[in-house]
Amino acid sequence: MMSEEAKMDQKKKEGDGLKKTVAFMAGLSLYQLPYLAMAAAKYSLARFQIPMSLLSLYISRMIVLFRVLSLIGIALLTLYSQCKGPYQRQMTAGFFIAFSLCFVFLFLIYCTGGEQGHLTLYYWGLGAASFLLGAAFTTIVDIVTENVVFLLLSLPLTGVFVSIFHLTFIFFWELFGLSNINYWLVVCQLIIAICITSIHALLYTITYWSEDAQGEGSGTGSSSSSSSSNTTGAQGQDGATQEDGFMTALGKAWSPILLISLGYGIHNAFYPGIAPYKLTDVKTAYNIDLVVLFTSALAPLSILILKDKKMGPDVQWIKGNSIWHASWIFFLIEMTCATIFICGLHSPGAAISRAVKSSPAILGLMTVTYDLCAQLTRSIGTNGADMQSYEKRSNSAMNTLNSFSYGFTQVIFASMGDGYLKTYSKYEHDRSKWPTQHFGILRSFWFWYWTATKVSFKAIGGSFCLDVRGAIQTKKEVLFIVYSDEVDNSNKPPKAENPTVMKIVYDI
Repeated sequence: MMSEEAKMDQKKKEGDGLKKTVAFMAGLSLYQLPYLAMAAAKYSLARFQIPMSLLSLYISRMIVLFRVLSLIGIALLTLYSQCKGPYQRQMTAGFFIAFSLCFVFLFLIYCTGGEQGHLTLYYWGLGAASFLLGAAFTTIVDIVTENVVFLLLSLPLTGVFVSIFHLTFIFFWELFGLSNINYWLVVCQLIIAICITSIHALLYTITYWSEDAQGEGSGTGSSSSSSSSNTTGAQGQDGATQEDGFMTALGKAWSPILLISLGYGIHNAFYPGIAPYKLTDVKTAYNIDLVVLFTSALAPLSILILKDKKMGPDVQWIKGNSIWHASWIFFLIEMTCATIFICGLHSPGAAISRAVKSSPAILGLMTVTYDLCAQLTRSIGTNGADMQSYEKRSNSAMNTLNSFSYGFTQVIFASMGDGYLKTYSKYEHDRSKWPTQHFGILRSFWFWYWTATKVSFKAIGGSFCLDVRGAIQTKKEVLFIVYSDEVDNSNKPPKAENPTVMKIVYDI
């Protein structure tokens, strides 16, 4: 017969396996939303009878709404956590259940409303889900701290799964000569999203609803082992272990938090709008995008392997582990690539610009390197931010602050990137009217910075509207990414080899 100790070990292993599954499915569940909102936008607009020529305008509005509302969710839950709010695990279960119900709502909206449908309701249904995504992401990262690398691994893999689903669906739809692909592809994607989010909400509730959190009254969500939690808790009662104050903890964790805030926050300012889509033709850019789709999983996978060998960044970055501060080299490489991308737009005659724009291999290598460095800063920073205060114990306050910090910088940098590209598009075809041709470096920088900021703030205000159809059909605006041909082919199934199924990643 199995001894009591052996039974407890087996039960613990089963519990650990379930927690890893919940962490992986959390990312898989939450990231159903951006791929539904943006990667499937072409098919959604065809169902709502919106011309394909307005697709980029709709996607631009949807991206801004998604970023802003998810940031509001992150900010509110970060504030709640910093105020030591209780019952975060139960609240998170509620967020995941409500998130799943949002997809049910979207499914009903999408399938009703006649020929033109309820576009505004659908738009704001996606907005409500964006808020819940931000709130749930903030708390789940804190709760699954010990297994957060599985969550990070699932985020890029979600893009792989969705793209494979799109390509497979299109292939078989064409093979059997079926019609109305725009409607049925999104319907099937919604059904899959409902199943994934519902299963994850159920698994999360079973796993964490009644589990005692370390310092539940203080709102901490550390997922350290029970024995470790009990030990440190006892030490805290005896006064042997003192809780770090907020500023003390921040002083220890500033490096990983700033690393991810800058390294990952700036990611969407250049990708995919500038690199690769602004530096080459759409077909080549799409092929590069597909490569990035798969290579983006390398960073979290590498950290997972390092953590399994007890060599990961989830330690205090002091003494022998201070080598992790050298991770800033990835940010420097990322910014070097970004500088070359900007040079390719502003100095097309330069040797390095010609090399990048004329060689798909070089552009592809630089785009992959740029994305890989950004993903590495995210994986390293997320795993290290909460582990700087104590040895082998998470600091909940730094976890939620980290989520808010890089969520905030993402919104700022990505919005400014959009504003910059919209401004650049007005002048790129006529260099004789180039606005900064007689400016110095500092004055040129200020012009592009200030103009991009004004355009981005205008876009944020325009995303909050109660008549989406009227807003995008009457708005006349030149946008920076072409997502489809000028001819409306919405009634024809797209070819798998054409760049119509695009990976559009706009993370929290």
